[in-house]
Amino acid sequence: MRTHISISESEWAVMKTIWNEPPRTLQDVLSSLKHTDWSTTTIQTYLARLVKKGALTTQRQGKGYLYYPAVSEEDCRLAESRNFLNRVYNGSLSQMVKGFVKSGSLSEDELSELKKLIAEQEKTNADHL
Repeated sequence: MRTHISISESEWAVMKTIWNEPPRTLQDVLSSLKHTDWSTTTIQTYLARLVKKGALTTQRQGKGYLYYPAVSEEDCRLAESRNFLNRVYNGSLSQMVKGFVKSGSLSEDELSELKKLIAEQEKTNADHL
């Protein structure tokens, strides 16, 4: 995984449009984000920032550019999750999960999924012994 690239909430919206169907032109991105109140200039600024941060790469096409993701959505999601975990729970995943479980906000499906993930990890750990 690449070094963590810090992406703002607005930049996430831009990245999602590109991750969904790469490569994307400026017009593609504008069309995908037409539900926002962002101007063309604002979206161009986000794209330029993402290129500068190394989250996007470009390829010249006519008078414009094609935008390609330079990092995967999964890598960014994992890096953001780790950042959140460190910032809010001092890096303790068990404390975070305990907080959600104790809050009563997890559905039965979510609890089942957590149990399944734990069982899979326990099996993986046992296989490596």
